[in-house]
Formats: sequence, C-alpha cells, structure tokens
Amino acid sequence: LLLAIPLGRAECPGSARLEEALTLVVTAHPVLRAESAAQAETQRQHDWKATLSLGYDTNDTYETGAAGTRAAVTVQIPLFDRSNQIEKAKARATLAGKEDSARVSLLTDIQSLCELSSQVQALETLRAFTRDRLSYRQERVDQGLDPADALWSEAESMQRAEHDWQRESGKLEALRLTLARRYGGEEWSRLQTLLIAMTR
Repeated sequence: LLLAIPLGRAECPGSARLEEALTLVVTAHPVLRAESAAQAETQRQHDWKATLSLGYDTNDTYETGAAGTRAAVTVQIPLFDRSNQIEKAKARATLAGKEDSARVSLLTDIQSLCELSSQVQALETLRAFTRDRLSYRQERVDQGLDPADALWSEAESMQRAEHDWQRESGKLEALRLTLARRYGGEEWSRLQTLLIAMTR
C-alpha cells in the first residue's frame, strides 16, 4: 500500500527507484535488523519444555531400587496454554509495525529531499539565466549600446544566483548523506546512490 503513495508536491525524476530504496531500508536499517533478529529468536522458541533432573540416592527402597545415580527427564507439553504462540504473534506484529514506521518516515524524508532538489534545479536555471544575461549585457557594452555601469547590476545578480545555488546544493548533498546514514546501516553508500539517482 505504501508504494502507491504519490510523492505529492515535488516530482522526483528518479522516483521509479523508490521501491528499491524501501526494500533496502527494511533489510539494512540498523534498528530493524536488530528487531528482526530478536523476532527470529522468539519464533525459534519451542512450545514445549523439557527438564532433566539428576540425583544420587544412598538408600535401597522398593520404589527406587538399588542405591546409586538417578536421572529423570520431564517433558511439559501445554495443551491449553497459548502464551508462547501469543508472544510469537506479538513479536511479528511489533516487527511489522516498525518496518511500516520506517517506510513512512523514509517517504516523508524523501519528499523533503525532492522539494530541496526542485529548489536546486530552479536555482540552476536562474544561475544559467543570469550568466547569459551578463554575457548579453557585456556584448552590448562592447558594442557601445549600453554604459559600462550596466554590467554591475548583472554581475551582482549572477553572483547572488551562484551563491544561492551553491548553498542549496550543499544542503542537498548533506541531506542525501544524512538520510543514507540514518536508514542504510552498512548499506548506506548504496542507499546514497539511490537517493542521488532519485533527486538529480
């Protein structure tokens, strides 16, 4: 069901890789891996219990026979106690809930990543536009059509656009790395590659 959730406000060009990222997070997220290991141990627990008793007897009796070492094995098989099955079901439900929470959290963070990526793309367009305007204005100044002072405002606009683009690009790179480290565990570099592909 989660895979059908649209990424709403900002369009990610690589959103086709979303399912791959979600699958990777479920298998690599450090908390989910620990929870999965705990759940697997719970599932391995037996529904029955065996007890071995050892002892030594120094008396000869009719019931126990000759004196010596005694051993007994007791096996308890609960016929009506379902507590172990209930614990296993709870462990499965807990793991499923945490996996679902991790997916929802990742989707929310990817939405933020896509919005920031859209801002960077818009700033890249503005950056190219201001660079072209400066080149155009330079040609007009060289041809004597505009005064040289006209270059200052164009140069300032280009510098502002360049600064804004670099600032937001840095934020985008940092956010990709942060999310990859947060969700990817030992596979963080692979997740980072997916996030880059999704938000170019």
